[in-house]
Amino acid sequence: MSVDATKLVIPGHGTAFHAPVNTAPPENPLTAFNLQADGPSPWKNLGHTSKQNTIAFTKEGGEKESIDTFLADAVRTTTSSVTWGLTVAALQFDHNTLDLAFNGEFDPATGGYTVATSAPLSAALFLYFQDTTGSVGFWIPNTEISLGDAPSVDTAQFLELPLSVSILSASNDAIPAVSGRAGIFQIFKTGLTATP
Repeated sequence: MSVDATKLVIPGHGTAFHAPVNTAPPENPLTAFNLQADGPSPWKNLGHTSKQNTIAFTKEGGEKESIDTFLADAVRTTTSSVTWGLTVAALQFDHNTLDLAFNGEFDPATGGYTVATSAPLSAALFLYFQDTTGSVGFWIPNTEISLGDAPSVDTAQFLELPLSVSILSASNDAIPAVSGRAGIFQIFKTGLTATP
């Protein structure tokens, strides 16, 4: 490993793109996506998200436990399963965002959006972040999205729809397994190559 300041990223701006489950990213995704527009079809731009409550990964599990035998201590170590997720504080109250949050529908009689009991929406996501020197992206082909915490009102901030994203294992067709372990997501970075 060498020291290289060009490999650093300050995600000054970013957004999330969504598409049907297992949608592949476009070729050269860091140049194909643009913060200000939808991506190549069928990728849709989620639009404005909170700068105060930024997009954040969550990770639970992965604890290690030593297993003893009657003969010896700490013969093997096991690791508990890991659950990945995301929180995204969406700000745009539009059809796409309401569908991701509530998976409801518009009522033609009233023109209002009907929120029903929870039913997560399955989708692929591409998180896209930019700074002045480059971009970084995360392609997550298999997720379930719903509303996380209930919206709360802060008169000094934009009203947020806190989306909760469960990241599921990708199919082997979408992301090939690594040493028998299912793929979860792929990372793209300006200048990142497979050679060390």
